[in-house]
Amino acid sequence: MEVWEKIKEQARASTYTEVYVTVSGGREVMIENATHVYECNEIMAKVKTRDGDVIIWGEELKMSSFSGSVVRISGRITSVEFMRKAGIKND
Repeated sequence: MEVWEKIKEQARASTYTEVYVTVSGGREVMIENATHVYECNEIMAKVKTRDGDVIIWGEELKMSSFSGSVVRISGRITSVEFMRKAGIKND
């Protein structure tokens, strides 16, 4: 089973499906490879990714764009949380 996990991980890396979260100056969060935005209000945004959910907390938050699989949340960012899906292993 371990061999299949390694093959699956190599395939995943080669198809650029990793989830990337970039915080820029405390004013914007960019999430690459997002699949859905559950909610976005003035204090919290919750974004679904293949590996789990990204939760952004702050003030005056708004979704500035959702193009392809990239979501941008802007405002005054106070914290970013990642809730990993069950069954996804840490390396």
